[in-house]
Amino acid sequence: MLAQDIHFSQFWAAPLHVNPAQTGFFDGVARLSAQHRTQWKAISKPYQTFSSSIDLPMIKRPYRQEVYGFGTNVYRDVAGDSDFGTTQFNLSFSYIKSLNRRNNSFLSFGLQAGAAQRTINYSELHFDEQFHNGRFNPNTGNTENFARENFIFGDVSAGLNWVYQPRNRQMWNFGAAIFHLNKPKQSLFNDDDVRLDMKIIGTANTSINLDKDIVLNPMIITSFQGTYKEIVLGGVTKYILDKDPLTYTSLNFGVFYRVADAAYIMMGGEYLRFNFGISYDINMSRLKVASRYRGGWEISISYIFDRYKPRKIKELPCPIF
Repeated sequence: MLAQDIHFSQFWAAPLHVNPAQTGFFDGVARLSAQHRTQWKAISKPYQTFSSSIDLPMIKRPYRQEVYGFGTNVYRDVAGDSDFGTTQFNLSFSYIKSLNRRNNSFLSFGLQAGAAQRTINYSELHFDEQFHNGRFNPNTGNTENFARENFIFGDVSAGLNWVYQPRNRQMWNFGAAIFHLNKPKQSLFNDDDVRLDMKIIGTANTSINLDKDIVLNPMIITSFQGTYKEIVLGGVTKYILDKDPLTYTSLNFGVFYRVADAAYIMMGGEYLRFNFGISYDINMSRLKVASRYRGGWEISISYIFDRYKPRKIKELPCPIF
């Protein structure tokens, strides 16, 4: 597989990483999110991914039924014995517009721009000339010629998202985004033909009321980047323990399948404005012989800051105003 970006199993917990059009689309003042993923500990030096973001509806104009969102996210990924690392910082902007007077259908457009750095530690790599008669000699140097150990590049992305909420606790959400529109150069050997392929992400999810206290959220995400593709199917079931806005509590359980790669389970919950989750990947790819089905852990947490305001009973819910 070539030209892979980082990914998260709990993709719904990383909205700015999935689609910049989701920036600022929530009911609150600001949203703070963080995730950590570790994988392949069973067969190699663990791959580590850290991500955090903050976004907010910066300008609300209820009389025009529109919102301007702003956000920023940063992630750090370290992979393999060479500590091949990526550090990226992005700024995201969105425009969200209500499509009707009932204020239950929204279309949003987002742009994301940032800068990233790739780094590598060649001293931790081993080369053919360091092996003699089948044995590795750490005192033997190598004559490999490395052009550079790090480089910086710019990155530009864009996305669209549509949300329709016909009634309370029911929602339809469809999104599409294109990342790396500028196809930045990626070579450690100054080869201008080595570039980061554009990545196209499509998402869809809905909510289904199974009972007055049980909500099912089926989800799908597809990602295509060069010769690499990823399709994830699954859903989260939410058990609402307390509906009171002042003490709202739920338990969440999810099961997902990443086609031809892994299955994973997720457990989490919500309390007031906190949302947290923990998941574990069960490796089902061709590496399962070496990994013995062991994949990796991932944790996520988010918090939405809000000013207290009395809740009004409305005929239809209002997601952002």
